Amino acid sequence: MGFKVQVYIYDLTQGMARTMGPALIGRPLDGVWHTAVVVYGKEYFFGGGGIEYCNPGGTMMGQPLKIEDLGETQITEDLFQDYLRTQSQDRFRGDRYDLFRHNCNNFSHETAQFLVGKGIPQHILDLPNEILSTPMGQMLAPMIQQMTPSGTSLPSNIGSGNSAANGLANGAAGGFSTAPNTQKEVQKTSFPFKDFITFDQPLKVDGLSKKLEEFNNAQKNDDTKLTDSEVKVVLGIAKGLVRLSDENFNILTKVKKWEKSQIFPLLDILRSKCLKPSFDNSEQIKE
Repeated sequence: MGFKVQVYIYDLTQGMARTMGPALIGRPLDGVWHTAVVVYGKEYFFGGGGIEYCNPGGTMMGQPLKIEDLGETQITEDLFQDYLRTQSQDRFRGDRYDLFRHNCNNFSHETAQFLVGKGIPQHILDLPNEILSTPMGQMLAPMIQQMTPSGTSLPSNIGSGNSAANGLANGAAGGFSTAPNTQKEVQKTSFPFKDFITFDQPLKVDGLSKKLEEFNNAQKNDDTKLTDSEVKVVLGIAKGLVRLSDENFNILTKVKKWEKSQIFPLLDILRSKCLKPSFDNSEQIKE
């Protein structure tokens, strides 16, 4: 008799992805996925703290959006713990976590392959590359990476659990502590963030200019649509070639009248100007 293996699938946006999708990749998104592998009565996942586990559904995200049965494994729990111990010391160390390129879904995929010989749904693995292949995705990626102090992890590993490193340090039999009183409480973090977040990546003008043109062409009102000369002014400001005079500042902030999902170019330009202050006067800063 084998051990049941499941993948828990969570939507990090709690349904908001459907409205965010068109701006990011030009179509609605079903979700922005976090996954975990559930086996031997525990939920295993990977984040900036390394490999961790909790009771099934025990993270701050609550119950998963979807559960997929992957089959049964004949691998014993002791052997699985040995596997996780090895992975936690190398490939899935916490400092190797990357939100887009080496994340919880890569861990779930490889762990499922180890247990049952098949991975998680391919569309989950493909989503980061699909987002990063778009101009908007390239522009937003540095901001998203900076949403935590390390710039490389989801907030607080989305919950509380036991880590492989702590289990080994405490001398747990298979590399993981299972006693309730050894469970480490991890600080829970959720949106909105109320602390200051710094976005110190350089402005990617090529991607920004494409989205600016796309969104501007979508404007149906002359009050919100930029003229060709105004578009050049905005791009000149982004490149640092045009001074932020009051007249040019008013042209730039005309973008504020666009739909909320379309003002990312303005936010990114203002972000860069805040990093290297180039405002003409204090009134512009207040605005």
